[in-house]
Amino acid sequence: MNKQFILIIVLFSSLNSSELDLGIGVGEMSYPDYLGSNHSNSMIIPFPFIDYHSKKLDIDQDGIKQQLFSIDGLSLRLSINGSLPVTSSGSREGMRNLDPSGEIGPALVYSLYKREKLTIKLDFPIRAIISSDFKTNIEYRGYKSDPKIALDYKSNGYLFQFQTGGVWTNSRFNNYIYGVDSSSVTKDREEYKAEAGYIAYKTSIGLSKKLKKVWIGGFIRYYNLNGAISKNSPLKEQNSALYSGLFIAYLFDKSISNRVKEWIE
Repeated sequence: MNKQFILIIVLFSSLNSSELDLGIGVGEMSYPDYLGSNHSNSMIIPFPFIDYHSKKLDIDQDGIKQQLFSIDGLSLRLSINGSLPVTSSGSREGMRNLDPSGEIGPALVYSLYKREKLTIKLDFPIRAIISSDFKTNIEYRGYKSDPKIALDYKSNGYLFQFQTGGVWTNSRFNNYIYGVDSSSVTKDREEYKAEAGYIAYKTSIGLSKKLKKVWIGGFIRYYNLNGAISKNSPLKEQNSALYSGLFIAYLFDKSISNRVKEWIE
């Protein structure tokens, strides 16, 4: 979180202001151990609320999006994502836990349609994946690409979002999730070496609304794993995965946000 905050400060410092809202919130996330696991987790997550928009930089519930260039609807942006920690259980019992990870990389975005309320775009990101236990272990885990078509619709203060597209990862990341080395072999778990390739098809729906003092939002994300390169892994237990979350944030007084914006810029 500290590194992300520093990155936000650096990005702010190079741009002219537009609009900033700050706050603090809490959310509940439900998610499987990993794509293909039949064991799910639930976690309460506190988070800082940052909603900033300028001509070249957006920071909101979708992450940090910096426009590096724009030519006739084509732009290059910074794509950031991540995953929560998982304690190994079920088919991963006795194997290493999955540390929380961060993903960062460029995304090529092409705007297909843009009007006052509706935006439709193609998004082609590729992100490096780094995991850490926040103690001594920091490791590069490979990379991921999840090109998608994205739709945003705004009306009466509501924001509806729809995204759909495939997910591809390299062999290094797939082995981190689905690989089984000789030391982890049991009578029910054969040795397995993962390859690079298609992992899942993802469809996500989100809805949020920002009021004067409160922001509230939620999402549902479904993965279809039929035809995944990991289909023969003994750690892949099912062909679907469901993620969901509900979030609420208290927004600070606008005068506080404006003072912070003046200090940063």
